[in-house]
Amino acid sequence: MPIRTDIPITSASVAQAISELPEYVNHCEIGTSRIGSPIHALTLGHGKKSVLINAAHHANEWITALILMRFVEECAERLCKNPSWAENVTLHCIPLVNPDGVDAVVHGLLGSEWKANICGVDLNSNYPAGWELAKKSKFERGFTEPGPRDYVGPRALSEPESCALAAYTFFYDIDISVSLHTQGEEIYWQYPGFNPPGAGDLAHRFAAASGYKLEKVPPESSHAGYRDWFIETFNRPGFTIECGYGENPLPLSQFDDMYKKVSALLREVLVK
Repeated sequence: MPIRTDIPITSASVAQAISELPEYVNHCEIGTSRIGSPIHALTLGHGKKSVLINAAHHANEWITALILMRFVEECAERLCKNPSWAENVTLHCIPLVNPDGVDAVVHGLLGSEWKANICGVDLNSNYPAGWELAKKSKFERGFTEPGPRDYVGPRALSEPESCALAAYTFFYDIDISVSLHTQGEEIYWQYPGFNPPGAGDLAHRFAAASGYKLEKVPPESSHAGYRDWFIETFNRPGFTIECGYGENPLPLSQFDDMYKKVSALLREVLVK
């Protein structure tokens, strides 16, 4: 049964949807959250190029997990019809990086402004790429302790969720990473001092496929994110895709339009 797109996603609905995927979609748990919720990874294909797509680093951006799960189902359907479809790529999908935060927001235990994990650490400000610079910037803006957003944590990779994703990225030697966020219909693809081979070409293909704008990262958000860390660590193409428009959490009424644009973008990364 396809994942429902008319209700908010939760860790339970992700687990249920995973249990109903075909057996050729491989599944593993890459770690657990602060309170022990599993962090799932799904893989399809068996090609040399390894692509990792992650979603829901931020709790109130849970709609990105719904987009990614639907994309996994679409890819599974294509593989069923044409087993050679993904022979050039291995697709890794982490639909729910922040399961505790998503569940707490969706169930109304935390406010709709909550982006962080359950301990009040912004997971996408917890990676060791300019982490000290991010800390200085966030502290100057008043984000000095656990809270809904922008607290970088006591140290880089202090959180089990960010540690799990970083370790998975190393283990599978990922070639291209794509992080789904909301909102703004923008594509970020750069990190200061780095110019990964092929990144600019792929960024322009993403923009053409989706209609999204290529943008430079705002100074206040230019360090300690997963994309920043991926580019700095591997010097390979890494992207943040800001899906949709409006105030987070974006309404499900936007899902169909968002999925049309984002899935067209994601299909580009599967091209040889």
